[in-house]
Amino acid sequence: MGCNSSRVANTPSLLTAEQSHFLVRDNWTDVCNRYYEEVGISFMVRIFQDYPELRKLWIFAATLEVEEEIRKNSQVRYHAAKIMYTLNEIINNIDDYDKRRRILESLGQIHFMYDVQPAYFQAAKSCMENVLSSILGKNFTHRHKQAWTYLFQQIVVDLGRGVEQQAVLAGRLKKEINIITEHPM
Repeated sequence: MGCNSSRVANTPSLLTAEQSHFLVRDNWTDVCNRYYEEVGISFMVRIFQDYPELRKLWIFAATLEVEEEIRKNSQVRYHAAKIMYTLNEIINNIDDYDKRRRILESLGQIHFMYDVQPAYFQAAKSCMENVLSSILGKNFTHRHKQAWTYLFQQIVVDLGRGVEQQAVLAGRLKKEINIITEHPM
């Protein structure tokens, strides 16, 4: 018996927050300089193709099925630009968890109004990871993937928290409206 040191040596090490942030910024610099628009549009294409049931969330995308139609649609391009702007804000504030959380919870609250469920953000996470991997190629190493996965999981949690907060507020408001309508003055 004894320790099997080869198993320990082959185990990927976990990244520190600082290492993770560095790797995300490293890729993000490349994205901003070379692929900014393409990442956003490819994300929209990917989510519509991989999760067609989510297309209903975007009124303008309900009938878009062909990739070229998706890529050329001005509203898709506008939404892709908003996603990239927000992701840029998150990465610019990657070291300020409280600010990131506030941005994302607020965005989650807005998404509640469009009937977005917290679980939908996992689909978005998966699509964005795949798009980054595809576009960045060899510059999207296993360690970069680890770093992005960690960041995207935080994003998913904070967006979902925002949706849930808004759902609670909407539930309270609905109860108050019911009380008022049941007991007019």
